Amino acid sequence: MHHMKTYSLLLLAALASTGSAYGAAFTAGNLVVERVGNGSATLTSAATPVSVIEYTSSGSSIQTLNLPTSDSTQVTDSGSATSNGYLNFYNGYLGISGYNTASGTSSVAALNTKVGTIYGSDGNLASRTAFPTGGPSGTPPSPFSGNNFRSVIPTGTSTFYATGASSGAPNTGGAWYYDGAAFTQVSSTVTGQPTNFRNVEIYGGQLFATSGATTGYGIFSIGSGLPTASAQTSSLTINMGSGASPYGFVMFDTNADTTLDTAFIADDRTAAGGGLNKYTFNGSTWTNSYSLLVSSTGNALTPTAATGNQGIRGLAGSYDPVTGFTLYATTTETNNNQLIKIIDSGTSTPTSWTQLATAGTNNAFRGVDIITTAVPEPSTYAAILGGVALLGVAARRRRSV
Repeated sequence: MHHMKTYSLLLLAALASTGSAYGAAFTAGNLVVERVGNGSATLTSAATPVSVIEYTSSGSSIQTLNLPTSDSTQVTDSGSATSNGYLNFYNGYLGISGYNTASGTSSVAALNTKVGTIYGSDGNLASRTAFPTGGPSGTPPSPFSGNNFRSVIPTGTSTFYATGASSGAPNTGGAWYYDGAAFTQVSSTVTGQPTNFRNVEIYGGQLFATSGATTGYGIFSIGSGLPTASAQTSSLTINMGSGASPYGFVMFDTNADTTLDTAFIADDRTAAGGGLNKYTFNGSTWTNSYSLLVSSTGNALTPTAATGNQGIRGLAGSYDPVTGFTLYATTTETNNNQLIKIIDSGTSTPTSWTQLATAGTNNAFRGVDIITTAVPEPSTYAAILGGVALLGVAARRRRSV
Protein backbone atom coordinates (compact mmCIF):
# COMPACT_ATOMS: atom_id res chain seq x y z
CA MET A 1 0.00 0.00 0.00
CA HIS A 2 1.30 3.43 -0.87
CA HIS A 3 0.80 6.18 1.65
CA MET A 4 -0.35 9.58 0.48
CA LYS A 5 0.09 12.85 2.31
CA THR A 6 -2.91 13.81 4.45
CA TYR A 7 -3.31 16.89 6.59
CA SER A 8 -5.28 15.80 9.64
CA LEU A 9 -7.03 17.49 12.51
CA LEU A 10 -3.71 17.42 14.40
CA LEU A 11 -2.37 20.00 11.95
CA LEU A 12 -5.25 22.45 12.11
CA ALA A 13 -3.31 25.07 14.01
CA ALA A 14 -0.45 25.02 11.53
CA LEU A 15 -2.79 25.15 8.57
CA ALA A 16 -4.68 28.09 10.02
CA SER A 17 -1.50 30.15 9.91
CA THR A 18 -1.25 29.59 6.15
CA GLY A 19 -4.66 31.05 5.39
CA SER A 20 -6.90 27.99 5.35
CA ALA A 21 -10.62 28.62 5.23
CA TYR A 22 -12.75 27.88 8.27
CA GLY A 23 -16.41 28.55 8.84
CA ALA A 24 -19.02 28.41 11.55
CA ALA A 25 -20.71 25.12 12.29
CA PHE A 26 -23.05 23.94 9.56
CA THR A 27 -26.76 23.67 10.37
CA ALA A 28 -28.49 20.37 9.60
CA GLY A 29 -31.26 20.78 7.04
CA ASN A 30 -29.63 23.75 5.34
CA LEU A 31 -28.00 23.53 1.92
CA VAL A 32 -24.38 23.75 0.82
CA VAL A 33 -23.67 24.86 -2.75
CA GLU A 34 -20.30 24.94 -4.49
CA ARG A 35 -19.56 28.10 -6.46
CA VAL A 36 -16.62 28.68 -8.81
CA GLY A 37 -15.38 32.08 -9.92
CA ASN A 38 -14.12 35.34 -8.44
CA GLY A 39 -16.91 37.59 -9.69
CA SER A 40 -14.65 39.63 -11.97
CA ALA A 41 -12.87 37.39 -14.49
CA THR A 42 -14.75 35.43 -17.14
CA LEU A 43 -14.90 31.72 -16.34
CA THR A 44 -12.38 29.77 -18.44
CA SER A 45 -10.48 26.48 -18.23
CA ALA A 46 -7.99 28.15 -15.88
CA ALA A 47 -8.02 27.45 -12.15
CA THR A 48 -10.53 29.65 -10.38
CA PRO A 49 -11.49 30.17 -6.72
CA VAL A 50 -13.90 27.75 -5.04
CA SER A 51 -16.43 28.79 -2.41
CA VAL A 52 -19.00 26.80 -0.48
CA ILE A 53 -22.12 28.77 0.43
CA GLU A 54 -24.57 27.66 3.10
CA TYR A 55 -28.19 28.57 2.43
CA THR A 56 -31.40 27.91 4.27
CA SER A 57 -33.97 25.85 2.40
CA SER A 58 -35.72 29.11 1.51
CA GLY A 59 -32.58 30.64 -0.02
CA SER A 60 -31.24 32.89 2.75
CA SER A 61 -27.44 32.99 2.74
CA ILE A 62 -25.94 31.90 6.08
CA GLN A 63 -22.17 31.81 5.46
CA THR A 64 -19.58 31.55 2.71
CA LEU A 65 -16.50 29.35 3.02
CA ASN A 66 -13.82 30.70 0.65
CA LEU A 67 -11.17 28.07 0.00
CA PRO A 68 -7.52 29.25 -0.24
CA THR A 69 -6.19 29.94 -3.75
CA SER A 70 -2.43 30.39 -3.43
CA ASP A 71 -0.86 28.61 -0.45
CA SER A 72 -0.14 25.11 0.84
CA THR A 73 -3.84 24.48 1.45
CA GLN A 74 -5.09 25.85 -1.87
CA VAL A 75 -8.16 24.32 -3.54
CA THR A 76 -9.21 25.61 -6.93
CA ASP A 77 -11.12 24.18 -9.88
CA SER A 78 -11.69 24.78 -13.57
CA GLY A 79 -14.01 27.68 -14.30
CA SER A 80 -15.45 26.08 -17.43
CA ALA A 81 -15.44 22.34 -16.64
CA THR A 82 -19.14 22.00 -15.87
CA SER A 83 -18.71 18.35 -14.86
CA ASN A 84 -16.42 19.31 -11.96
CA GLY A 85 -17.30 20.58 -8.52
CA TYR A 86 -19.91 18.17 -7.20
CA LEU A 87 -19.53 18.21 -3.44
CA ASN A 88 -21.24 15.90 -0.96
CA PHE A 89 -22.28 16.26 2.67
CA TYR A 90 -22.38 12.75 4.09
CA ASN A 91 -22.26 11.27 7.58
CA GLY A 92 -21.52 14.65 9.12
CA TYR A 93 -18.68 15.54 6.73
CA LEU A 94 -18.43 17.82 3.70
CA GLY A 95 -16.27 16.56 0.82
CA ILE A 96 -14.94 18.90 -1.88
CA SER A 97 -13.08 17.90 -5.05
CA GLY A 98 -10.48 20.25 -6.47
CA TYR A 99 -6.91 20.97 -7.49
CA ASN A 100 -3.81 21.83 -5.49
CA THR A 101 -3.08 24.59 -7.98
CA ALA A 102 -2.88 28.37 -7.75
CA SER A 103 -5.73 30.41 -9.16
CA GLY A 104 -5.08 31.41 -12.77
CA THR A 105 -3.19 28.23 -13.76
CA SER A 106 -4.23 27.31 -17.30
CA SER A 107 -6.05 24.07 -18.25
CA VAL A 108 -6.16 22.96 -14.64
CA ALA A 109 -8.57 20.03 -15.14
CA ALA A 110 -5.89 18.03 -16.98
CA LEU A 111 -3.22 18.49 -14.30
CA ASN A 112 -2.26 15.72 -11.88
CA THR A 113 -2.61 18.01 -8.89
CA LYS A 114 -5.92 16.73 -7.57
CA VAL A 115 -6.81 17.20 -3.91
CA GLY A 116 -9.68 15.93 -1.77
CA THR A 117 -10.73 18.19 1.09
CA ILE A 118 -13.01 17.26 3.97
CA TYR A 119 -14.63 19.62 6.47
CA GLY A 120 -16.39 18.58 9.65
CA SER A 121 -19.90 19.64 10.54
CA ASP A 122 -18.26 22.16 12.90
CA GLY A 123 -16.94 24.07 9.86
CA ASN A 124 -13.31 23.16 10.54
CA LEU A 125 -10.92 21.45 8.16
CA ALA A 126 -10.80 17.72 8.94
CA SER A 127 -8.31 16.58 6.29
CA ARG A 128 -6.70 17.53 3.01
CA THR A 129 -5.41 14.72 0.81
CA ALA A 130 -3.07 15.39 -2.11
CA PHE A 131 -3.44 12.80 -4.87
CA PRO A 132 -0.39 11.06 -6.40
CA THR A 133 1.19 13.18 -9.13
CA GLY A 134 3.22 10.63 -11.11
CA GLY A 135 0.74 10.07 -13.93
CA PRO A 136 -1.03 6.87 -15.00
CA SER A 137 2.10 4.72 -14.79
CA GLY A 138 3.47 6.31 -11.64
CA THR A 139 4.09 4.46 -8.39
CA PRO A 140 1.42 4.91 -7.20
CA PRO A 141 -0.60 5.99 -10.26
CA SER A 142 -2.51 9.26 -10.38
CA PRO A 143 -6.28 8.88 -10.11
CA PHE A 144 -7.93 10.65 -13.07
CA SER A 145 -4.56 11.24 -14.69
CA GLY A 146 -4.63 14.00 -17.29
CA ASN A 147 -8.37 14.50 -16.94
CA ASN A 148 -11.23 15.67 -14.72
CA PHE A 149 -11.68 15.02 -10.98
CA ARG A 150 -15.41 15.51 -10.65
CA SER A 151 -16.91 14.48 -7.35
CA VAL A 152 -16.08 13.20 -3.88
CA ILE A 153 -18.11 11.76 -1.01
CA PRO A 154 -16.51 11.49 2.45
CA THR A 155 -17.04 8.42 4.62
CA GLY A 156 -15.08 9.72 7.59
CA THR A 157 -12.55 12.31 8.73
CA SER A 158 -10.00 11.36 6.08
CA THR A 159 -11.64 8.63 3.99
CA PHE A 160 -13.63 9.11 0.80
CA TYR A 161 -14.73 7.90 -2.63
CA ALA A 162 -13.84 9.97 -5.68
CA THR A 163 -14.91 9.86 -9.33
CA GLY A 164 -13.67 11.22 -12.62
CA ALA A 165 -12.14 10.44 -16.00
CA SER A 166 -8.65 9.62 -17.28
CA SER A 167 -6.36 10.18 -20.24
CA GLY A 168 -3.47 7.90 -21.17
CA ALA A 169 -2.67 4.33 -20.20
CA PRO A 170 -3.27 2.54 -18.01
CA ASN A 171 -6.76 3.94 -17.42
CA THR A 172 -7.03 5.61 -14.02
CA GLY A 173 -10.59 6.90 -14.41
CA GLY A 174 -13.77 5.65 -12.77
CA ALA A 175 -14.11 5.39 -8.99
CA TRP A 176 -11.39 5.37 -6.33
CA TYR A 177 -11.41 4.84 -2.57
CA TYR A 178 -9.01 6.52 -0.16
CA ASP A 179 -8.73 4.74 3.20
CA GLY A 180 -6.70 7.41 4.97
CA ALA A 181 -3.38 6.00 3.78
CA ALA A 182 -3.64 4.77 0.20
CA PHE A 183 -5.79 4.97 -2.93
CA THR A 184 -7.54 1.97 -4.52
CA GLN A 185 -9.21 2.02 -7.93
CA VAL A 186 -12.39 0.22 -6.89
CA SER A 187 -14.09 0.24 -10.31
CA SER A 188 -13.06 -2.15 -13.07
CA THR A 189 -11.45 -0.83 -16.25
CA VAL A 190 -11.94 -3.89 -18.44
CA THR A 191 -13.50 -3.37 -21.86
CA GLY A 192 -17.16 -2.45 -21.59
CA GLN A 193 -16.91 -1.10 -18.05
CA PRO A 194 -17.51 2.63 -17.41
CA THR A 195 -14.37 4.60 -16.57
CA ASN A 196 -15.79 8.11 -16.95
CA PHE A 197 -17.94 8.76 -13.88
CA ARG A 198 -19.56 12.03 -12.86
CA ASN A 199 -21.34 12.35 -9.51
CA VAL A 200 -20.68 9.82 -6.76
CA GLU A 201 -23.28 9.04 -4.09
CA ILE A 202 -24.13 6.52 -1.37
CA TYR A 203 -27.73 5.39 -0.94
CA GLY A 204 -28.98 2.47 1.08
CA GLY A 205 -25.39 1.51 1.87
CA GLN A 206 -24.52 1.14 -1.82
CA LEU A 207 -22.00 3.13 -3.87
CA PHE A 208 -23.44 4.69 -7.04
CA ALA A 209 -22.21 7.08 -9.75
CA THR A 210 -23.59 8.63 -12.92
CA SER A 211 -22.09 8.25 -16.38
CA GLY A 212 -22.88 9.83 -19.72
CA ALA A 213 -20.46 7.77 -21.81
CA THR A 214 -21.06 5.08 -24.42
CA THR A 215 -20.54 2.34 -21.82
CA GLY A 216 -23.85 3.40 -20.31
CA TYR A 217 -26.04 6.44 -19.73
CA GLY A 218 -27.51 6.65 -16.26
CA ILE A 219 -26.80 5.50 -12.71
CA PHE A 220 -24.31 2.69 -12.08
CA SER A 221 -23.86 0.67 -8.91
CA ILE A 222 -20.18 -0.01 -8.20
CA GLY A 223 -19.41 -3.34 -6.59
CA SER A 224 -21.49 -4.48 -3.64
CA GLY A 225 -22.13 -2.09 -0.78
CA LEU A 226 -19.16 0.20 -0.15
CA PRO A 227 -16.27 -1.52 -1.95
CA THR A 228 -12.67 -1.16 -0.84
CA ALA A 229 -11.07 -3.81 -3.06
CA SER A 230 -9.89 -3.08 -6.59
CA ALA A 231 -11.55 -3.80 -9.95
CA GLN A 232 -15.16 -4.16 -8.83
CA THR A 233 -17.80 -4.57 -11.53
CA SER A 234 -20.11 -1.62 -12.24
CA SER A 235 -23.71 -2.38 -13.23
CA LEU A 236 -26.16 -0.04 -14.96
CA THR A 237 -28.93 0.31 -12.39
CA ILE A 238 -31.00 2.98 -14.16
CA ASN A 239 -30.58 3.11 -17.93
CA MET A 240 -31.58 6.54 -19.25
CA GLY A 241 -30.87 5.66 -22.86
CA SER A 242 -28.31 6.79 -25.41
CA GLY A 243 -27.61 10.51 -25.44
CA ALA A 244 -28.67 11.18 -21.86
CA SER A 245 -26.38 13.43 -19.83
CA PRO A 246 -26.86 12.65 -16.12
CA TYR A 247 -25.15 14.49 -13.28
CA GLY A 248 -26.48 14.74 -9.72
CA PHE A 249 -29.07 12.28 -8.46
CA VAL A 250 -31.08 11.31 -5.41
CA MET A 251 -32.60 7.94 -4.52
CA PHE A 252 -35.28 7.17 -1.95
CA ASP A 253 -36.82 4.21 -0.16
CA THR A 254 -40.33 5.58 0.32
CA ASN A 255 -41.79 2.36 1.75
CA ALA A 256 -39.21 1.71 4.47
CA ASP A 257 -38.64 -1.77 3.05
CA THR A 258 -34.87 -1.32 2.42
CA THR A 259 -35.43 -1.12 -1.35
CA LEU A 260 -34.73 2.10 -3.23
CA ASP A 261 -37.87 2.79 -5.24
CA THR A 262 -37.74 6.41 -6.44
CA ALA A 263 -34.91 8.32 -8.11
CA PHE A 264 -34.48 11.82 -9.46
CA ILE A 265 -31.65 12.49 -11.90
CA ALA A 266 -30.30 15.83 -13.15
CA ASP A 267 -29.71 15.91 -16.91
CA ASP A 268 -27.98 18.94 -18.42
CA ARG A 269 -29.44 18.65 -21.90
CA THR A 270 -31.64 21.56 -22.96
CA ALA A 271 -33.38 19.32 -25.50
CA ALA A 272 -36.39 17.16 -24.70
CA GLY A 273 -35.39 14.53 -22.15
CA GLY A 274 -33.14 16.91 -20.25
CA GLY A 275 -33.76 18.62 -16.92
CA LEU A 276 -35.27 16.84 -13.92
CA ASN A 277 -35.87 13.14 -14.61
CA LYS A 278 -37.95 11.03 -12.25
CA TYR A 279 -37.77 7.23 -12.16
CA THR A 280 -39.76 4.70 -10.13
CA PHE A 281 -39.01 1.04 -9.40
CA ASN A 282 -41.72 -1.65 -9.41
CA GLY A 283 -39.57 -4.41 -8.01
CA SER A 284 -37.97 -5.39 -11.29
CA THR A 285 -37.75 -2.37 -13.60
CA TRP A 286 -36.96 1.33 -13.31
CA THR A 287 -39.37 3.42 -15.41
CA ASN A 288 -39.19 7.10 -16.33
CA SER A 289 -42.11 9.14 -14.97
CA TYR A 290 -41.18 12.49 -16.50
CA SER A 291 -38.41 14.71 -17.86
CA LEU A 292 -38.86 18.42 -17.13
CA LEU A 293 -36.82 21.36 -18.38
CA VAL A 294 -36.54 24.63 -16.46
CA SER A 295 -38.46 27.15 -18.55
CA SER A 296 -37.21 30.70 -18.87
CA THR A 297 -40.82 31.89 -18.86
CA GLY A 298 -42.97 32.14 -15.77
CA ASN A 299 -41.06 29.72 -13.53
CA ALA A 300 -42.62 26.79 -15.37
CA LEU A 301 -41.39 23.24 -15.79
CA THR A 302 -41.91 21.79 -19.24
CA PRO A 303 -41.04 18.64 -21.19
CA THR A 304 -40.73 20.74 -24.34
CA ALA A 305 -37.47 22.23 -25.59
CA ALA A 306 -37.52 25.95 -26.36
CA THR A 307 -35.08 28.84 -26.59
CA GLY A 308 -33.88 29.80 -23.13
CA ASN A 309 -34.96 26.60 -21.39
CA GLN A 310 -32.33 25.05 -19.12
CA GLY A 311 -31.33 21.62 -17.89
CA ILE A 312 -29.93 20.97 -14.41
CA ARG A 313 -26.68 19.51 -13.02
CA GLY A 314 -26.48 19.68 -9.25
CA LEU A 315 -29.28 17.92 -7.37
CA ALA A 316 -30.23 17.34 -3.74
CA GLY A 317 -33.46 16.36 -2.10
CA SER A 318 -35.45 15.01 0.82
CA TYR A 319 -38.65 13.03 1.18
CA ASP A 320 -41.56 13.48 3.57
CA PRO A 321 -44.35 10.88 3.48
CA VAL A 322 -46.98 13.60 3.84
CA THR A 323 -45.71 16.41 1.61
CA GLY A 324 -43.63 14.43 -0.87
CA PHE A 325 -40.24 15.26 -2.37
CA THR A 326 -38.39 18.56 -2.00
CA LEU A 327 -35.66 18.92 -4.60
CA TYR A 328 -32.88 21.48 -4.98
CA ALA A 329 -31.02 21.90 -8.26
CA THR A 330 -28.46 24.07 -10.02
CA THR A 331 -29.28 25.13 -13.56
CA THR A 332 -27.07 24.98 -16.64
CA GLU A 333 -26.39 28.61 -17.53
CA THR A 334 -22.61 29.00 -17.95
CA ASN A 335 -22.56 32.21 -15.91
CA ASN A 336 -24.74 33.46 -13.06
CA ASN A 337 -26.80 30.27 -12.98
CA GLN A 338 -29.49 29.52 -10.44
CA LEU A 339 -30.20 27.47 -7.34
CA ILE A 340 -33.83 26.40 -7.55
CA LYS A 341 -36.39 24.41 -5.57
CA ILE A 342 -38.93 21.96 -7.02
CA ILE A 343 -41.70 20.23 -5.08
CA ASP A 344 -43.01 16.85 -6.22
CA SER A 345 -46.07 15.93 -4.15
CA GLY A 346 -45.75 12.29 -5.15
CA THR A 347 -49.22 12.31 -6.67
CA SER A 348 -48.82 14.64 -9.66
CA THR A 349 -46.13 15.99 -11.97
CA PRO A 350 -44.67 19.30 -10.75
CA THR A 351 -45.34 22.31 -12.97
CA SER A 352 -43.22 25.08 -11.44
CA TRP A 353 -39.92 25.92 -9.80
CA THR A 354 -38.81 28.56 -7.31
CA GLN A 355 -35.55 30.50 -7.51
CA LEU A 356 -33.59 30.46 -4.24
CA ALA A 357 -30.36 32.19 -5.32
CA THR A 358 -28.17 33.15 -8.27
CA ALA A 359 -24.42 32.63 -8.50
CA GLY A 360 -23.62 36.18 -9.58
CA THR A 361 -21.79 37.58 -12.58
CA ASN A 362 -18.65 35.61 -13.52
CA ASN A 363 -19.57 32.89 -11.06
CA ALA A 364 -21.30 29.53 -11.46
CA PHE A 365 -22.96 27.12 -9.06
CA ARG A 366 -21.98 23.46 -9.40
CA GLY A 367 -22.96 20.85 -6.81
CA VAL A 368 -25.57 21.16 -4.07
CA ASP A 369 -26.31 19.02 -1.03
CA ILE A 370 -28.34 18.98 2.16
CA ILE A 371 -26.38 19.26 5.41
CA THR A 372 -26.72 16.15 7.54
CA THR A 373 -25.55 15.06 10.94
CA ALA A 374 -23.52 11.93 11.55
CA VAL A 375 -26.09 9.14 11.70
CA PRO A 376 -25.74 5.44 10.78
CA GLU A 377 -27.18 5.91 7.29
CA PRO A 378 -27.65 9.60 6.44
CA SER A 379 -28.37 8.67 2.85
CA THR A 380 -31.57 6.94 3.90
CA TYR A 381 -33.52 9.55 5.76
CA ALA A 382 -36.57 11.66 5.21
CA ALA A 383 -36.73 15.11 6.74
CA ILE A 384 -39.87 16.29 8.47
CA LEU A 385 -40.41 19.91 7.36
CA GLY A 386 -39.30 22.30 10.05
CA GLY A 387 -36.50 20.00 11.15
CA VAL A 388 -38.45 18.52 14.07
CA ALA A 389 -37.42 14.91 13.45
CA LEU A 390 -35.80 12.50 11.06
CA LEU A 391 -37.61 9.48 9.68
CA GLY A 392 -35.63 6.49 8.44
CA VAL A 393 -37.90 5.83 5.49
CA ALA A 394 -36.15 7.50 2.59
CA ALA A 395 -32.81 8.16 1.03
CA ARG A 396 -31.44 11.51 1.82
CA ARG A 397 -31.03 14.51 -0.08
CA ARG A 398 -29.41 14.96 -0.20
CA ARG A 399 -28.95 14.53 -1.24
CA SER A 400 -24.12 16.70 -3.30
CA VAL A 401 -25.80 16.32 -5.07
